[in-house]
This record gives sequence, C-alpha cells and structure tokens, in this order.
Amino acid sequence: MIFNSLPHLRYAQAADFSCRNDGYCHCKTIPFYIFAQAYEGHYEIDAGGAFAVCEEGGAFFVPPNLPLKIWHYVNPGSGIMRVRFVHFIPENSRGMDPFSRLLPRLAITRRECREPAKIIQRLLSADPSQNNFQTAADFLHLLALLSSFMRPDTKPKYPASVERLLQWIHEHASEAIHTSDLETEFPFSRSKLFSIFHAATGMSPGEYILRERILYAARALLGNPEISVKEVAELGGWKTPYHFSRQFHRVMGDPPGQYTKKARSYQENL
Repeated sequence: MIFNSLPHLRYAQAADFSCRNDGYCHCKTIPFYIFAQAYEGHYEIDAGGAFAVCEEGGAFFVPPNLPLKIWHYVNPGSGIMRVRFVHFIPENSRGMDPFSRLLPRLAITRRECREPAKIIQRLLSADPSQNNFQTAADFLHLLALLSSFMRPDTKPKYPASVERLLQWIHEHASEAIHTSDLETEFPFSRSKLFSIFHAATGMSPGEYILRERILYAARALLGNPEISVKEVAELGGWKTPYHFSRQFHRVMGDPPGQYTKKARSYQENL
C-alpha cells in the first residue's frame, strides 16, 4: 500500500510478502528508508559494506541510497519466509530529511520489533484511499519508534563550507539549477569551487547537482503514482522529457518508467 500526503512524509509504503527461495540474494540501491521484519525466517544483509545477521522476528533498518545485498532465509521447519515492512522518505518543512544526521542500527532485535510490528500490521489493514488521521498517527508513531534505533552521526561528513553548498543544492533540487548558480550564491571562484567540491564528494558540482535533481525526481515519481514522466520533467525544469529520461537513466541505471515499476514491485524481491 502507498500512502500519499501524510505529514512529514514524502513517500510511505507498507506491505508484506512471503517466499520459499532459501538463500536468495537481492541487490538494489533504493532512495528510501527500509525497515523490514522477517517474522518467519531471517535476513542477512550487507549495506554499503556493513554486514549483519538478523534473528528470526528481528528486522534490518537501512537509510536511502546505499548499495544493498539482502539474503533471504526460510524457516527450516516451515520452509517459508514471511516479512512485513515499510518504505518511507521523511521530510521536514524545509524539504530536508530530518534523519540525515542519524545512522540507523542495521539489525533490530525480535523484542525491539514488537511495537513497530503491531503498527505495520495496522497499516497493512488500512485503506490508503481514506488517508485518515489514524493512518497518519500510526506512521508518525512508527517514525518516533524507528528514531530510537538511530544514533547521531558525530563524524563530520563534509567541511562546513561544503555542507552549506550541499544543503543549498538539496533545497533547490526541484529547480533547474546549474553550477553557475553556486558561483552566484557562494563567494568562491570557479576553480576554488570545483577544487573543494571534488575533494569532499569525489564529484564535480555539476555531477552532484545532476544527482540531487534526479533523486528529487525519483522521490516525486515514487510519491505520486498518478504523475507522469512528462509532468515530473516539467516540474523540475528539464528542457524536454527526453532529456530528463536520458539523464535519469544515466544516474539511476534505468529510465524513469522502468525504475518506478521496479521500485513499486520491490516488495516481491526484498
């Protein structure tokens, strides 16, 4: 189920599935948080080089945009794996991820999953077309519980000067911004801008801007199943839908239509 227009959430989905393919490994990079509980069988996961084995009844919890390798193991007695999960993209009033400076704990214990599991089960029985207060309250309660499984990322990821640049890009990712806009907004020469940016991120300013604009478009496509690729291209200030689709394919590895189709059917292969 995909829930639209919930406060503080750009995208929210709750679903469940079962599988009998023991040891199956699924590899994917996804632009949303995932909390997935295997209440029968268990997971093993590699998230950007961090590895964990989750106990049966436990869950894994990962942030967006990490390369994931997810192994599925059935319960030896029943020969099946059963999972309930949520995908979500949180957003504050400035359009930023309020969890961006927090690190989710990769493996969550069976005991810690009890309350989140009850909420996810209620969400699975909700009618997403109603978008009622109880559904919104359940998702916000779930976010509060999941935040307790996070810890502050105390290591500065970027120098302060670069943080300001990245934040400005993120806040304007829905617009047709270019490297020249950074030169206007920030007191750096063109050569200095490229130097500090590449040293911190490994990308040029133009490459980073393109990635953020495409990630914004990917979130828009996932968050509104009714929106078309043409509409997203127009909203994001792209020259043509064709140009947008080419750049989307370059960054995400699939054209927009195929990407959203894969992402929305992701629960079948989580």
